[in-house]
Amino acid sequence: MGEMKPIVNKASQESPAHLPSPPALGAVLPPLVPPVSTGISGLNRRRMRSPHAEHRQAQRLRVEESQRLVELYPELTGLKGNLEFVDREGASRATEMKYNANLEHLKSVLVFTCPVPECTGGDFDLTAKLAEAVSKRKPMLTGDIPCLGTHKKASGKLLPCRRVLHYTLKLAYSKRR
Repeated sequence: MGEMKPIVNKASQESPAHLPSPPALGAVLPPLVPPVSTGISGLNRRRMRSPHAEHRQAQRLRVEESQRLVELYPELTGLKGNLEFVDREGASRATEMKYNANLEHLKSVLVFTCPVPECTGGDFDLTAKLAEAVSKRKPMLTGDIPCLGTHKKASGKLLPCRRVLHYTLKLAYSKRR
């Protein structure tokens, strides 16, 4: 094919004296924002200043870096359950949900986030309990896990989170040969 030549508009070549001339193509420019060692973009960096956001990011990375569930437990063919997040006294329900895992995409770290937005450091990690249930080929996994997170009162005092996860998970396995 023929050689392509840029179309030049003479008016655009004249730059006003008060404006700096544009950098040459391929020129190395100084960064607009100082580099950060966390590897997180500028928008996320502002959010990462809170302990809650830092904890969420750490958990996301932990999940992303884990193996897929089907690779770790090839005999597991189904995972469904009911999750109920309640107050420690059981007086009020916060959230109840049905859980039906897509095993092809699910990672082996099984963590549910505390539904209290102000809670920092609180999650419900069922990773070890799931590993134990699969190793024993248990068809059902039930229990309660308290949230270990905290939240600040208006006075600034830290209080423990009051949520508990009641869970029932049903596991299905491939037939043994």
